[in-house]
Amino acid sequence: MKTLFDKTKIGNMKLRNRIFMSPMGTGTDPDGGFSEQSRQYYEDRAKGGFGLVILGATTCTTKYEPKPCNVLDSQPMVERLYRVVESCHAYGAKVALQISAGIGRMSFTDANTPPYAASSVPCTYFPDLLCRPLSIEQIKDIEESFGNTAKWAKAAGCDAIEVQGYGGYLIDQFMSELWNKRTDEYGGSLENRMRFPLNLIKQVKEKCGEDFPILFKFTLTHEIPGGRTIEEGLKIAKILEEAGVSALHVDRGCFEVWYKPIPTVYDEDATKIDLAAKVKEIVNIPVFCDGKLDDPIIAQDAVNDGKVDYISLGKQSIADPEWPNKVKSGRFDDIRYCIYCNECLLGILEGRHTACSVNPRCGFENFSEVTPTKEPKSVLIIGGGIGGMQTAITAAERGHKVTIWEKNDELGGLGIAAGAPNFKKSVRKYIQYLRNQVMKHNVNVIYNKVATVEDVLKFRPDKVVLATGAVPLLPPVDGLKDNPKAVMAVDCLLDKYDIGEKVVVIGGGLVGSEAAIDLAEKGRDVTLVEMLHKLVPKEVINANNEQRLNLKIKEANVKVMLNTKVCCIDEEQVTVEKDGVKQTIPYDNVIIATGMKANNELEEELEKVVDEVYVIGDADSPRKIWDAVHEGFHVAKNML
Repeated sequence: MKTLFDKTKIGNMKLRNRIFMSPMGTGTDPDGGFSEQSRQYYEDRAKGGFGLVILGATTCTTKYEPKPCNVLDSQPMVERLYRVVESCHAYGAKVALQISAGIGRMSFTDANTPPYAASSVPCTYFPDLLCRPLSIEQIKDIEESFGNTAKWAKAAGCDAIEVQGYGGYLIDQFMSELWNKRTDEYGGSLENRMRFPLNLIKQVKEKCGEDFPILFKFTLTHEIPGGRTIEEGLKIAKILEEAGVSALHVDRGCFEVWYKPIPTVYDEDATKIDLAAKVKEIVNIPVFCDGKLDDPIIAQDAVNDGKVDYISLGKQSIADPEWPNKVKSGRFDDIRYCIYCNECLLGILEGRHTACSVNPRCGFENFSEVTPTKEPKSVLIIGGGIGGMQTAITAAERGHKVTIWEKNDELGGLGIAAGAPNFKKSVRKYIQYLRNQVMKHNVNVIYNKVATVEDVLKFRPDKVVLATGAVPLLPPVDGLKDNPKAVMAVDCLLDKYDIGEKVVVIGGGLVGSEAAIDLAEKGRDVTLVEMLHKLVPKEVINANNEQRLNLKIKEANVKVMLNTKVCCIDEEQVTVEKDGVKQTIPYDNVIIATGMKANNELEEELEKVVDEVYVIGDADSPRKIWDAVHEGFHVAKNML
């Protein structure tokens, strides 16, 4: 039986287990070099037990496009990479550097500056702007630069390199008929389209030696019209094997269906395993993939069943760098599960370094260590939602005596509703993790306790944290107030009411959209009404989550009415107006999802009688899980 913790080899690279950290972008120093923060970030994953840490995409040249990620284009930049590699080696992990030839048509440009690409095809972000085809001379220059970067990676101590040949980035653009319209030696037939990646492999072998391991990440199928088919993807796998690649990292999709390469909360587990298995059937070199493999049982089965030789964790390694060590020791209850919100990716795209909604230390590893307090205090946390639990856990870790007052009979707060739909399993797993940690840290939880100022005074805590969340807003629509058929979206998600056949959801934000999908998947006839021009108009979510949410709305057959105002409601129908035209929608129930307001009525009174009161999360202002977790962590770490 194969296990996740078998010792293996890829070429001459010895590996302590079959668990890899997938390559993902991080913040960089201003010149593109590896930062000290990145060093600590990767070190923590090596310390957490990953067998191979694949460093995020590192470009080999900035001659043809602005720096999109790390850069290794000269010998003076080797030193900072060396520090990263040695920090990982110190904890027994091997290190591979993913090398990028560029991102081509996906470059972060402006509407007047066409990026270089394989061919004159539309720019990703500005479809009316055509890319500039790279000349033969420029292609040769990139090939030479790629080999030099591999040479410097080896000099820095890297045990292998990985070619970034997937996802519609520049190398994949050359490989794909959809984006490669060239008529020279680099275009046309599959043989010609593979010339660029094969020349890159040759460069690495010439400058690093035949026995230096080369991993190749490639897209088996793009899953868009005109993109690569599985049949061609399998041919590419064989070509890469024949070219001397040491292992294949199998991916799927591209930016147009970004939720395929980077799955979301709305996707099932193991999104790439079956495609990787197709590759493994036809090659004789190791095969691995990522894609929501955070469940240890699913990961183990994938290896034992022979679908892959290794599993790789992307977002899960961000959420919990100790996943391998926890799995090895059987501490499944201690795994902090990724919720696949992709806030980490959104942060990178907005110019910030890697950070995480559920792991507040991620990206801040070198100055966020939780240290014991020298003066233990009595800490009262009012509200046992996500933010309250995070505060309690961190405060207890520091040695404080912590009590939670929770008004309901279970911990979780609004997170329970957020994780209620079948497709939000990852959120449910995360909430259960928090509950586990509250119990293991011996936090005193008082259930069914509604806090009053008088009770707080009697309790006499040294410090109070108000984590009371938010409550729904009722819009000023005629016929809505006191309507027995009107149900708040949170109560609907919690199945507090029997919902009829015909449902109108008012508000197409994240809560309303997810409630609409949930009801439609349960067989209801759902109409979703949003007054603005798109769904989720006010919340900032990453593009892949937004793509997948809209697809899920379509798959569930939810009828969507955008730019539509709700005028009034009577006992049987909702009257709406769009483009000056009114129409009616019959309903059995109306679901209200028009926003939340902070539930902080105790704040002002408590501040009069308690020296230190801290308000976190939605109790301060309704926002995201990220805000509740980070504010709770930092209050407990720095203020208590």
